[in-house]
Amino acid sequence: MGETSTILPRKTPRLTSAPLSPRHAAALTAVLGLLSVFPPLATDMYLAAMGDLAAAMQASHGAAELSLSLFFLGLCLGQLILGPLIDGHGRRGPLLAGTLVFAVTSALLVRVEDIAVFNALRLVQAIGASAGMVVSRAIVTDLYDGRRAARVMTVLVMLLTIGPIVSPTLGSLLLQAFGWRSIFVTMTAISLLALGLSLWLIPETLPRGARAAAPFRQGVAAARRLLRQPGFRTPALIAGLVQGGMFAFITGSSGVFQGIFGLGPVRYGLVFAGIAGALVLFGHLNTRLLARHAPGRILALGLPVYLAAAAAVVLVSGTQTIWVLVLPLWIAVGMIGLLSANAMALAMSETRGGAGTGSALLGGIQFALAFSVSAGVALGGTHSALPMGLGLLLPAAAAMLLSRQAPRLRPGAADAGS
Repeated sequence: MGETSTILPRKTPRLTSAPLSPRHAAALTAVLGLLSVFPPLATDMYLAAMGDLAAAMQASHGAAELSLSLFFLGLCLGQLILGPLIDGHGRRGPLLAGTLVFAVTSALLVRVEDIAVFNALRLVQAIGASAGMVVSRAIVTDLYDGRRAARVMTVLVMLLTIGPIVSPTLGSLLLQAFGWRSIFVTMTAISLLALGLSLWLIPETLPRGARAAAPFRQGVAAARRLLRQPGFRTPALIAGLVQGGMFAFITGSSGVFQGIFGLGPVRYGLVFAGIAGALVLFGHLNTRLLARHAPGRILALGLPVYLAAAAAVVLVSGTQTIWVLVLPLWIAVGMIGLLSANAMALAMSETRGGAGTGSALLGGIQFALAFSVSAGVALGGTHSALPMGLGLLLPAAAAMLLSRQAPRLRPGAADAGS
């Protein structure tokens, strides 16, 4: 994270205000990271409370788990809606509106007594949460190019890991001390803080002259164009497949570590945080690698490592020794942080003139795959870690096959791009 202050915005006539100072650039990156953390905050913090939540609403555990899958679906739909919107109406207004929606729905979830209403609100909450993700990627694309964009995207991914690291433990502590409703009170407080910081620090990075006159019609045309371009389509699919492994881990971890290994809420939160901590370490490694290598080369060399780690999780999925499972899982989750930032940067580099639509497509692909992987892991049951392992392995294998079809993602590709 120390490199954040040295990454300066590119001087571009599209920026409505003067180029940002290094201090403002660092603060902006931090706020974008906080906004991007809404989805893991809203999913990971209440994982340990699923049972209590279901009991309080006299619902099945499966009905409570549905709120997680619906949240992923909402993130997919929200980004597809917001992408064209921010290309037509600028970045700042839709971002503030989405953050407000997240804050309001988080507050309403505190008082809900019915699981159907709870799940419906979770869908709306996800649409609000999607604003931070889609707008953050678009702002990075407005301001940065090449390896600088990949470095800032890596910083966002590293900040994003604060959610998976802190949320389960924080949620477990809140659950034990104040009950499950306090988790959503905390979500409300964090979202209000983010709203205030956004009002203060985030500028408009898309001037009126660069906005789409008919954003949704032009957005559909831009989406078709991008999906026909292998330079966007391939890394976008790879990013979604790689991150699908993270959602396999999120969905399956509670059943594996609490159900099979018998960990209590706090110990489960600590194990979850320890595994998710690999995202920070591997993200830091990625910033070092980007000083010497292009994102495509890092992606090509890293995918086999990710595939091998995912395969190892499957091979040890029947173990009764927790650390035998944790070690390859830690490596696999860490590789997700390293690979996804580079894949996203490569995809977004193809979206000039339609960064909002490109960001929406990227997010839509990501969470459509997340919904599919999450549902598959949930249907696989909790009798072993095999469903979670397959949720890592199958997308990793598909990402590897895709990478072999892209010349700039082959291991022998030259280090290009700055």
